[in-house]
Amino acid sequence: MQKNPYLKLEVLNSSKALIGYFYMMLVMFFTSTSSLVTSYMNTIIRVDSIHANFLNLWMLPGYICGAIICFWWFRWQRWRFRRLIAGGMLCYVIYLAILYFGMTPNERYEMLYFPMFLRGMGMMILFIAFGVYVVEDMNPKLMIYNAFFLIACRSAIAPALSSAFFSNMIYRMQLRGMALLSENMSLDNPLAAQQYNQSLNSALAQGHSITEATQLATNSLYTTLQTQSLLLALKTIIGYVLIFAIIIMVISRFTPFHKTLKVEIVKTSEDMV
Repeated sequence: MQKNPYLKLEVLNSSKALIGYFYMMLVMFFTSTSSLVTSYMNTIIRVDSIHANFLNLWMLPGYICGAIICFWWFRWQRWRFRRLIAGGMLCYVIYLAILYFGMTPNERYEMLYFPMFLRGMGMMILFIAFGVYVVEDMNPKLMIYNAFFLIACRSAIAPALSSAFFSNMIYRMQLRGMALLSENMSLDNPLAAQQYNQSLNSALAQGHSITEATQLATNSLYTTLQTQSLLLALKTIIGYVLIFAIIIMVISRFTPFHKTLKVEIVKTSEDMV
């Protein structure tokens, strides 16, 4: 057995470390809902990739606000640590609630600015809070090993599991939604018949043959069915995640993590002496 192993599992003996790693993974789980937002922008409201990527920049003000809140909290704290955690989770709850009630086929792209800001602020608050919480009573010799587990849980395990979960759920929910919606997709349905006839007449007016026009009208109905089933799947998944986030927020609000924690801020002049 090596005297100086590359990895020490003693870190996992700390309950605070396990709680911190668990919350880090939860934060990344909620943050991974960005894949749902991307699907909504690309498929439902037809936003190009440039604007879809630009939307992530609205998380930067959230990062700054979250960092300022944590600096103030740990420097001049007057309330329990649990309130900070509940506040960070509240940002995710509001973010998910806006997405759930705001996702419609005719919604504006600008509607997503504020939710992205809240997501960035909540993520920064919880990352900083549990980063401090995990190392509060930890042996300094174990700090480097704690960094490994922290990064592994936050940046490797959680994103991979979350991405796989949401991708699988979107696929399954969309197929289920298409099966449900297609039951009423017939000419007996006035709305379906109206859209079919409009597409058919439009194709005939453009000079297509009756066979081609029929195929185009059918494809138009299928595209509408696919879009509606995806929107239904996104709102269903976000709804369940919203309920889960509310539960975690309430649990965090009443969980006695520890006593009030203050972090000493050393002045630059004293630090440089």
